[in-house]
Amino acid sequence: MILRLDDLLVIKLVSLGIILVLSALFSTAEALLARLTRDDILKFAEEGGKRYEVLTSLLRHPRRYSLTIITAKTILIVAGVTVFMTFWKTYPIVSAALAIACFVIFTELFPKNYVRGSTGAATIRALSALRAIYWCGFIVLIPLNFLANLIVRIFGGKATSAQDTLVSPEVLETLDNVADSQEILEPDDREMISRILDLPDKVAREIMVARTDMICLEVATPETEVLQTAITFRHTRIPIYEETIDHIVGILHVKDMLNYWAKGKPVNLRELIVDRSPFFTPESKNISELFRELREHKQHIAIVVDEYGGTAGIITLENIIEEIVGEIQDEDEIDEQDDYIEMEANTYSVDARLNLIELNEKLGTELEAENIDTIGGFVVDHLGRVPEQGTQFTYRGIRFTIFEADERRIQRIHLEMPETDDNDAAF
Repeated sequence: MILRLDDLLVIKLVSLGIILVLSALFSTAEALLARLTRDDILKFAEEGGKRYEVLTSLLRHPRRYSLTIITAKTILIVAGVTVFMTFWKTYPIVSAALAIACFVIFTELFPKNYVRGSTGAATIRALSALRAIYWCGFIVLIPLNFLANLIVRIFGGKATSAQDTLVSPEVLETLDNVADSQEILEPDDREMISRILDLPDKVAREIMVARTDMICLEVATPETEVLQTAITFRHTRIPIYEETIDHIVGILHVKDMLNYWAKGKPVNLRELIVDRSPFFTPESKNISELFRELREHKQHIAIVVDEYGGTAGIITLENIIEEIVGEIQDEDEIDEQDDYIEMEANTYSVDARLNLIELNEKLGTELEAENIDTIGGFVVDHLGRVPEQGTQFTYRGIRFTIFEADERRIQRIHLEMPETDDNDAAF
């Protein structure tokens, strides 16, 4: 049977339509997975059942899904462009340009705008479909993954592993327990698990005690001053530096010092820290990884260093645990002012060290600045100087008042929000 020209045209158009639809579906699935939130994960865990089983396959084997999407979209794009160019063989450049435009509009822009109003059910359907496609084509996908990792290693990169997961085994175990119980979480429990899910997205720089707030001692500090510092700040471990704070040489354990005194020996900091080497970590270190490393090395403190090797701050096991369970305060610890206080309607008092992301989540704002983590840093970056106490300015409808500050830094800021039911209107 000989196909007529009209028949060939219809076949080409139908083939192109199918390719565009499939590409759009894969892009939609990709967008749905990208917008999966911790609240969605907790919701599916509470519901348990088949939905949670499908979700955990993503959490345990994310590489399978990304590999399926990338491979499928690449094949479909190549096939689509090839078919498209057969319509105008005499104008290959025009054909290629039109093909790219069609794919960008129909398989990228449209699907990713569409998913904004989609539900969690759509995400589960997408995951189920991708899982089925992976197992249908794993004979091809596994060698492709191996080849890609081999090329990455050749160029000195770090290849992903099939064992890599989106969350730690501990988090997966927690979610499994929630799913098995089939109970709705209490608000406090939900908040704690949400904090655990947030840990992989946080780095040391975000939760460390900044360099300016560190309590340290010079290695030649007199015995009486060492004792006074330990009593005043109630720290059991104190970093010891030589000449400058950028040269941390050890960690003083106060119990070691007390043992010296009990034996009547004179306190010599250099002797006390000889077996107490500091544990260093970069600013960009993932909090989950840092927590595991501190436990493995039996350390309670990590010195955070910047890209130049200077001391950026300090982070403790307690800092990391507080990210999960909230503020921990000893019974004899002096009460500290809250990082965030609602003074009255639309007026807030915040600690200048409060993380910008956390503040934006609390107030629904969109304050941001390049390489800035805190609200105090945002103010200094915006004004181009360290403002004096009492300085006021307005940014995107929000009135800032510097409530406490000295010549070097800001301590506390008052924020007066626009009088509107929707803070987003100010932006």
